[in-house]
Amino acid sequence: MSDSPVSYGKNGSIGVISINNPPVNALSQKVRQGISDALEESLGDNSKILLIMCKGRTFIAGADITELGKPPVPPHLPDIITRMENHPKPIVMALHGNALGGGLELAMAGHYRCAIPGTKLGLPEVKLGLLPGAGGTQRLPRLVGPENALDMIVSGNPINAEKALKMGLIDHLLDEDIEKSAIAYANQLIQSNSDVRPTGKISVTTPSNSNLFSEYRNRVARKTRGQIAPDFIIKLVELACSSDIIAGQEKEREYFLECRSSPQSAALRHVFFAERATSKLPDIPGDTQPRDISSAGVIGAGTMGGGIAMCFANAGIPVKLIDTNSDAVARGMQIIEKNYANSMKRGRFTQEKVDAAMSCITASTEFESLKEADIVIEAVFENMAVKEKVFSQMDEVCKKGAILASNTSYLDIDQLADSTNRAKDVIGSHFFSPANVMKLLEIVRATRTAPDVVQTLIKLSRKIGKVPVAVGLCHGFVGNRMLKGYGRQAQLLLLEGASPQQIDSVMEGWGLAMGPLAVSDLAGLDIGYRSRRDQGLVSGELPEFALPDALVELDRLGQKSSAGYYQYDKETRARQIDPEVEALLKDIAARFEITRQTISEEVILDRLLLALVNEGTRILEEGIATRPSDIDIVYLNGYGFPAWRGGPMFHADTVGLDTVVEKITALYNSTQDDFWKPSKLLENLVEKGDTLSSLNNK
Repeated sequence: MSDSPVSYGKNGSIGVISINNPPVNALSQKVRQGISDALEESLGDNSKILLIMCKGRTFIAGADITELGKPPVPPHLPDIITRMENHPKPIVMALHGNALGGGLELAMAGHYRCAIPGTKLGLPEVKLGLLPGAGGTQRLPRLVGPENALDMIVSGNPINAEKALKMGLIDHLLDEDIEKSAIAYANQLIQSNSDVRPTGKISVTTPSNSNLFSEYRNRVARKTRGQIAPDFIIKLVELACSSDIIAGQEKEREYFLECRSSPQSAALRHVFFAERATSKLPDIPGDTQPRDISSAGVIGAGTMGGGIAMCFANAGIPVKLIDTNSDAVARGMQIIEKNYANSMKRGRFTQEKVDAAMSCITASTEFESLKEADIVIEAVFENMAVKEKVFSQMDEVCKKGAILASNTSYLDIDQLADSTNRAKDVIGSHFFSPANVMKLLEIVRATRTAPDVVQTLIKLSRKIGKVPVAVGLCHGFVGNRMLKGYGRQAQLLLLEGASPQQIDSVMEGWGLAMGPLAVSDLAGLDIGYRSRRDQGLVSGELPEFALPDALVELDRLGQKSSAGYYQYDKETRARQIDPEVEALLKDIAARFEITRQTISEEVILDRLLLALVNEGTRILEEGIATRPSDIDIVYLNGYGFPAWRGGPMFHADTVGLDTVVEKITALYNSTQDDFWKPSKLLENLVEKGDTLSSLNNK
């Protein structure tokens, strides 16, 4: 096995199988073959027990992702796992770093499991539209019980070694010196005459709740709606309670293959690679050194500013939160404290973690306190004059080399840069609300932004738990520019005869977290109203804005006022259909001489999705987005687009670009609305028989 990433050797009576396949010891074909060869070799020596461990920073972190979608090459993982489980000598699995996916499935085939504290153990396959395919759905319930197994596999989220010990997933916690302490543990097992302990022969603990599986389905129904893998997982864990390991694995394999060939898994695999590609910008050399960010400042202690400050604090970066007066600062800190309290209630944060984060936040009314910050982000009122004044102050106070960033959703970063004498240090950092929760960060490159500033924001984004997407400069950038066309179509559909409930139900049924009208109510209708006034638009002049303008002027601002497109219960925020909105729609439609009629679900779906696709391809044409997959990541992480649909650009490829162009052309011919002119990029791709996905690698 000289050229193998797997080696076999002896340490006294212990046969040691060592895996060294950097960077994450993925279960490639060579690793599987090496394990198989080592197991065979161990049968011919006098070892009393086997120890399997990995070199480097982690145990096996999963399958080799590059092999996904390719024909499987033997030896297959299920076969390796069966050999391990049935091996005549006890096998000890020593875990560190991450034991994920196939790595954990392999670990569960061992007879004993030990891990250093902090090791992460999980089965994340559902996040790729898959399910464990090497016995994970059958062995995990045997070790931790069906309810714990459901939580781990359906969520795909890992647990730490300490929790795994309590659950029974591992048997022993090691010291930090994994090799030394794992050898010691194996010798203890030899001394106590420990025998083989096949996981597959353990009986599953009968659930104390006879309705466990039906109740679990109901509990996760909304979150997993439309996805096939979670439903299969629940069925398989239920099967483990009543079936032997062989029958359970047969059914698991059947469901695994169905998932692997599904459009949902293809979409989620696309998302997996797309998220990693956002950091790669063709015009910025990979060796560009980012600036050091060891402290931050945030100007504006409102909801957004407080949320941004929390992002830095959660990452352990000291942050100054600034506002104009002490009352505003106090309110901002109260919001932050409330947010952390809610996070603790949901189990996302411990008191210790909250205390550590809060210690990183310093509130002040003194602009001068920002003079040593490495990056300062303004999050003040969305008004150009106000922001220009703030940037001028930042220029005066902040040290040389500090990055000056704006959290604007729409405004011209070049114009803000003109308010300073350091345009190369100015960049847009568009967080999404709530900033402490939403993963997306649009990094807006101004004309003169220095490459190392862009690189710094990309690196910083990852550190504070965000998914960065670098975009170019235009009104609304990528996400909000596309949202404008999407929202406009929703408004026109309302005037043409659809109801808010119908539109939202169609989009939510298709997989979006919230429909467009519900989202508007959540954000607040007054935000768009103010933006339109800032652009010089007259209230009620354009049909696509007539209804939201009228609602705002009736003080119907959305959830915050308990009325917008819907009525809202003041306690539960449950939305209800409002006859007043229907009456307004009829009046406005009559004023613009629009004949209202029945609108089908298909028309609603096409109009809204095609609006995103056509505008998205225009953005690509203009070079505002680097690649189609970047647009997908923006919509998945910032706008609630279902990941298992892959994003609007991926969806267009799934439908077929020829069909997309045909439908968009038909809409243009019937409406004569310039918005529906098919983008040149779409037409060119159809002419060449190409796809949007083909542009991701250019």
